[in-house]
Amino acid sequence: MKTLLALTVLTLICFLKHSSAMPVAMEMVINGVECCEVVTNKIHIPVTKVTNVTMTSGCNLEAIIVTTETKKKFCLDPEWKHAQMHLKEFKKKSRQSGAPKV
Repeated sequence: MKTLLALTVLTLICFLKHSSAMPVAMEMVINGVECCEVVTNKIHIPVTKVTNVTMTSGCNLEAIIVTTETKKKFCLDPEWKHAQMHLKEFKKKSRQSGAPKV
């Protein structure tokens, strides 16, 4: 019985840690501009799930903000290759979709 209780408590603790382990999406708004409080280089987001990518400007902390299909925003380190790839891919997609169709 004690083993079952210990296993249940351990599972609950793991679940709570996992569900609260993403503070990188926290933002603050300064003069109408989204700014990040924390950036990360540990979250790999599939390119197919990205709907928007922006670069912060006028903030204390520079970041690349990636928005997913589920409207979650992640603040990524602008020096990180994965974040740079998202910015490059999104700019390429934007140019292609904005081109006149013949």
